[in-house]
Amino acid sequence: MSLFSNTSLRIDALPSLVEEEFEGLPLRYRTLRMAVYSIVMLLVFAALGVLMWFEWQEVNSFRWGVWLAFGAAIALGVMWALEEVKGFPLRGVVVREHDLSYRSGFFKRETVTVPFNRVQHSEIAQGPLSRAFNVCTLKLYTAGHSGANLRVPGMDVERAKRLRQQLDERVSQS
Repeated sequence: MSLFSNTSLRIDALPSLVEEEFEGLPLRYRTLRMAVYSIVMLLVFAALGVLMWFEWQEVNSFRWGVWLAFGAAIALGVMWALEEVKGFPLRGVVVREHDLSYRSGFFKRETVTVPFNRVQHSEIAQGPLSRAFNVCTLKLYTAGHSGANLRVPGMDVERAKRLRQQLDERVSQS
């Protein structure tokens, strides 16, 4: 019978994620994100334009609520654009010997790492727009969690399939 052991480790002794190891996502995923951004912003400003037109027809001026909505749409649009333009180069994935890490975000930077020996199953999701741009989302599920523990959006489909096959082989060997 082996005794329980829980030896403390120094943080310096743990393997680190090196920034240069992260591989960026395909540029066609950036194009997809910018297309979605453009469509949403076009719809928002078209709706605001219609609202402003009706407001002008009714009272020949704009009430403060219309200006507030217009200003909020511009502010949110600028923040979203910054996240897309400045944040996209920060997105990346690194596959190491024992784990997979995904990094994202400009305003809220986040790095999620999932060890391979904790992966229960994986999934590749691809909607109609993703299919058109030949990208997908790789989802990794671990025990005890109701949703995907790691989502890697914008992966190249063939690369995601190869990675998923490797993960499935590792899971079946355990």
